[in-house]
Amino acid sequence: MAAYNAPVPLVDPIETQIHLHFNQMVYCVNQRREAVLTMYRDLRQEIDSRPLVRARRELELTALRTETDNAIQMNQNRQLQQRILREIDLDLAEIRTPHPDTRVVFRSESTVPLEQLIAQLGEVLEEEVPTVPDYQAMRPVVAVGKLGNAPGELFYPHAVAIDSNDRIFITQLLARISVFSVKGEFLTSFSHQDMRGPYGVAIHGDNLYVTDIVVDSIFHFKIATDFPLIAKRGSFGQQIGKFNSPRNLAVSNNGDVYVTEYYNHRVQIFDSSLLHPRSLTQQLIDHPQDIKLTADEVYVLCDDNRCVHVFSHAGERLRSLISRGLQMQVTFPIYFCLDSAENIIISDYFTDRIKIFTKAGNLITTLGEGGHLPGMFHYPRGLALTKELSLVVVSWNENFCLQIFSCL
Repeated sequence: MAAYNAPVPLVDPIETQIHLHFNQMVYCVNQRREAVLTMYRDLRQEIDSRPLVRARRELELTALRTETDNAIQMNQNRQLQQRILREIDLDLAEIRTPHPDTRVVFRSESTVPLEQLIAQLGEVLEEEVPTVPDYQAMRPVVAVGKLGNAPGELFYPHAVAIDSNDRIFITQLLARISVFSVKGEFLTSFSHQDMRGPYGVAIHGDNLYVTDIVVDSIFHFKIATDFPLIAKRGSFGQQIGKFNSPRNLAVSNNGDVYVTEYYNHRVQIFDSSLLHPRSLTQQLIDHPQDIKLTADEVYVLCDDNRCVHVFSHAGERLRSLISRGLQMQVTFPIYFCLDSAENIIISDYFTDRIKIFTKAGNLITTLGEGGHLPGMFHYPRGLALTKELSLVVVSWNENFCLQIFSCL
């Protein structure tokens, strides 16, 4: 939405503050829409507290109505939208009604309680408008996990997954999974006697799935105190249900497990018990590395010239994004994640950077550079977003393998 342009020059400091609050409201419409009515109420009270001329107030509130109308056009709940705008229209009617004082006199009570409108607006709009981090404002806030094999250290970590309690699960070359809090506190680690080379990791509810590229299998653990093994599936081979270097996995909303196979050039799909395997598509997929799912689409990161391929869940190839090569958008992409707007966040292994692209494949910004200081990377690998929109990245940095970035 276009930035708000004040309808009249601002000279009074308090009027300036009112406009600043209005601009803040417009920003919140795009970022957290449940704040629209709260800030509108505050703005209304501030205008009411100032002895401004009636014409000025009418311009202010008319602009507010226009911007609010534009800002919530994406809301499909037309009835709720009209009720919100009716609140503003009633205020405009009162402004335009002759009154002995030059002050704006607002209704003493809304036709619909503002608290109720705020709650409804939050329920409807929060689902429909994605909330994404401001990647350009991200800075490192946590840097832990020295390269090593002692408790709290990480030995060449690979992939990252985050559970519903914001615990960070990290696979590593030392045949174990380490668990950290989002504050960087080391919580625990676990393994299994049959595990040799844990690589990819994915979580669905209290189910934890891990690929092993050495024994060509998938391990299914329960997230509990002792992380019991539920099942181990697969062995080396080319038939459906077998693996040749299973890399990463993702779990759909219904619990199906999608697994990339680097050397069999395919994606296999299993049920939540890792049974009844099938292939996503009969087409060969060039060395698939990582995979992420949305409700309608399957994103696969590959080693070919257009490194992100998007499929339907039925296996139809829909589009290909992001050029790979020494002079292209990325050089050696190895892991990625998606935010709620389906922006694509890629760890570019050889350039020691994190690159963020739009859903259409256009570069938004780049994080980091090569080095061993906070905010720098040495061979960045797995990454994921927390519920609070912090970005978790693991790399082979000798001083700290786990970094967490947040918008400061």
